[in-house]
Amino acid sequence: MRIVLDFRPALRQSTGVGTYAHNLISALAESFPEDSYTAFIASWRDRVNRSLLPDGVEVTDWKIPVRALDWTWNRWQWPSVERLVGTVDIAHSPSPMLLPARRARTIITVHDCYFMRHPEDVFGPVRRDYVPLARRAAEVADAVVVVSETTAVEVEDLLGIGRNKIYVTPLGVRQEFFQAPAANCTLLRKHGIDRPFLLFVGTREKRKDLGTLLKAFDELSAESDDLQLLLVGPDAPGWRETWANTSDRVRQRTRIAPYQSMETLPAIYGAATALVMPSRWEGFGLTGLEAMATGTPVIASEVGSLPEVLGSAALFAPAEDSAAMAQQCRQVLHDTTLATQLGNKGREHAASFRWSRTAERTNELYHRLGG
Repeated sequence: MRIVLDFRPALRQSTGVGTYAHNLISALAESFPEDSYTAFIASWRDRVNRSLLPDGVEVTDWKIPVRALDWTWNRWQWPSVERLVGTVDIAHSPSPMLLPARRARTIITVHDCYFMRHPEDVFGPVRRDYVPLARRAAEVADAVVVVSETTAVEVEDLLGIGRNKIYVTPLGVRQEFFQAPAANCTLLRKHGIDRPFLLFVGTREKRKDLGTLLKAFDELSAESDDLQLLLVGPDAPGWRETWANTSDRVRQRTRIAPYQSMETLPAIYGAATALVMPSRWEGFGLTGLEAMATGTPVIASEVGSLPEVLGSAALFAPAEDSAAMAQQCRQVLHDTTLATQLGNKGREHAASFRWSRTAERTNELYHRLGG
């Protein structure tokens, strides 16, 4: 069986969908080498780093502007993916937008439906394409993969898809996070860290609600000088306004770092006092599991899939409640026994999420459709 996966989201600094695409196709090629896998790439400027993909993955690389191809694919369903990569049995998109196909069975993956709940908060291709076109794509697709039971319910309610067409395939945690090296002082100083710190990892977008985190940190930093906040990830629309409304005290003690590769990210997780996830909604919450794998406690909003995915290994606070978030942080900061318990429990919990299991469930779906 030949499967093509849209690998374009993993071309640049891959967060979210790109992380999923890269780890899924790698795990599939390793676990099920009897099938054939093609990573489809199209970009005018970016080229894939083939060393990041297993030898068993074929790469089809077209020098086509991403936006132009998205427009013709999403609105005209042209050209077919077979025209670009040849005959395939399964055409899998890691996003809610289809790979248009003549004969191949089509699959889309929906990570969450926040874009349907709050279209005013999203930007770029998500606002341009997902909001108006996701329902039609889900109807046309032969199957809809979701990453949590929470998202399965969303797809039923917001995209109008029957449960018999929805397949839940939770994500996994890479082994590098369980083997995270101790963060050396040079790495931390590079990011301006010289004392205990709280950590946020992700795109600084409205859905992540960094405003609540900054208010909670303001409360904590008023009580102690011996604490910093590190924000790791790319900027997004709305972040400048959030940062401009932050107090001077928070601005002085907060450090902002760009996207981090696998060479440095596990060590940063492992060095943090706690990872804080103040999100308004998550379809999975992979950064929480990654932090747990390094033994770092996690404090998260009690929304979306976060209670489902993180379970009793994390502390929770109501969404948009900065005082409650600050109180949960205090527990970890001042109770070393609790912090140790959360770290140990988190590592054990994260170990149950494996990319090989994600690949196994996805492969079952491929063969069910292809057969």
